[in-house]
Amino acid sequence: MLSYQDAYKIAESVHQGQQDKAGGPYIDFLQNVADYLKNKGESEDVQVLAILQDSITSATKKTPDDMIKMGVPADMVDLIQKMTYHKNQAWIDEYSCHLMEKGVPAEDATYDAREKDFVRFVETLKDNPTAAKAKSAILNVLMDDKYIHRQERRELKTKFRLKKYKAAIQALGV
Repeated sequence: MLSYQDAYKIAESVHQGQQDKAGGPYIDFLQNVADYLKNKGESEDVQVLAILQDSITSATKKTPDDMIKMGVPADMVDLIQKMTYHKNQAWIDEYSCHLMEKGVPAEDATYDAREKDFVRFVETLKDNPTAAKAKSAILNVLMDDKYIHRQERRELKTKFRLKKYKAAIQALGV
């Protein structure tokens, strides 16, 4: 298994120059997630997955092969990919149209559909306790005031995001 120190170095390299929702270095957000897990008594394996969980995205331009070459075990790369959310826009559109047919305002229908799509994705992680714990920690840390800009606190978009995170955490059941 990959050590936390090695995973941190990889994540630091992969996320060089990226910013988190608070405007700080993205690696600091990942460290906060790992600290959250450590404080809950979670294993180093869960902390490693949490710090690497966002490594294979269009923002990092890293592929699974790149991560393996950097020293991440193939089974961990598979979990990283499983934890990466790709919204199902066709399903969101179909579901939101269904809600609008019932009289739900378009904006509310879209937010509700996005939440349901995200929760459906998160539920696929329940069969892997390591992935479920890591994703739950990520969502819990994202709900911290630090990651919600002051001017965004009253916005519908932010309220939706927090509602979506809470529903996803509840769906994980960890």
